[in-house]
Amino acid sequence: MERQYTLEWLDLLVNVTLNPDKTEVDAINWQQIETIIKTAGEEIDKLQSLLKAKFLGITRQAEIKLLVRRYHSDLIILLDKAHENDNMTSHEAGELKLACQAVVSCLEELLSFIETYYGRFLGLDERVPVTYLLVTRAELRHRLEQLQTRLFKRTGDRKLSSIVFDTLLGFANGQRPATLREVLYKKDLVRGLEEIAEFKTEDRVYQALNELLIYRNFNKKEYLHYFTGKIAEKINACGPLQEKLDLLRRSSKDFNQMYKKPDVKLNPYYADIKDVIENWFSEEIGYLETKLNFRVSPLENKQDTHKTTGQQGFKVSLGINADQIAILLRAFVAVGVLHMKSLKMVFERIIPFLSSKYHEDLSPDSMRKRSYSPEDKDRKAVIAILDKAKAYLLAPQHY
Repeated sequence: MERQYTLEWLDLLVNVTLNPDKTEVDAINWQQIETIIKTAGEEIDKLQSLLKAKFLGITRQAEIKLLVRRYHSDLIILLDKAHENDNMTSHEAGELKLACQAVVSCLEELLSFIETYYGRFLGLDERVPVTYLLVTRAELRHRLEQLQTRLFKRTGDRKLSSIVFDTLLGFANGQRPATLREVLYKKDLVRGLEEIAEFKTEDRVYQALNELLIYRNFNKKEYLHYFTGKIAEKINACGPLQEKLDLLRRSSKDFNQMYKKPDVKLNPYYADIKDVIENWFSEEIGYLETKLNFRVSPLENKQDTHKTTGQQGFKVSLGINADQIAILLRAFVAVGVLHMKSLKMVFERIIPFLSSKYHEDLSPDSMRKRSYSPEDKDRKAVIAILDKAKAYLLAPQHY
């Protein structure tokens, strides 16, 4: 049990001293206001150190999570009330509004500190309070307005700037509820953009922006199309086929060396940016290799034909459609049940031995492509099948 509440000074200031419902705030003099502003600035470093000491002093993960969530929740409640105090303060009382805004800034700094260093302990899929979301969106709009000149006009590519800026501004101007995961993603991305804005060289700005988007798993379909389109444009400008293939392989190697932060994603319901683009490289390289190595083959004899197509007589018939088979295979790869160099190889090696409920011969390439954007009805059908299998395995009479 804590002997002293770490946020006691801020709590008293927000809920009593600057609260028009509890105190005659008009009676607060300039000397007291100066003290509040000065102390609020000092409290940021002081409280960050105190909170860090408290969190480091706990070894059990469950206790750390509980304490981090408690302080995060308390700070949001105080921030809501601090904004309410500020809104209730008359615009004529300019000095008093400065004190209210100093307290708001202090609380925002402390919240940012917890979210940056201890965000993994927060309930990321919980909806954030409305007032906190409004404050966050207003802050993002202000920072984006500054980035428009400092960064987005310097990238040298209006299309790329528009994709990133419009995505962030759409969230900042949005009205729908948001989870803490969404809020933290947008804040971290803007923070990264602000760091890039400090670069002096224009070429470095463009490169760093793409590196940041890959690192932050900015898996917006419009950006995926843009990124692969820029590479395709460069490849298509080459002359001979071998040059195209060499440049494509180098581009693939460069991309594979780019880092992606784990467990972070712009759209949690879409595939990882690395998976989608690496698969695109694999397909394009395979296509160019096929064109380069294409040869006309003689007619095979019956014995050879039997060897290459004999697998048709040993196909496993599944009572589900092709899309559902594709969903299962992709899921098996995602959870580590199937291990091959690429998703493309999984489909190429397995699909020829399978037939669906409606088709004897299936296309590995077509099924793999459809696995990236399955329909809800097929996804639900696969889940229902797995639920039945789970119920069967849990039933003791079968063993």
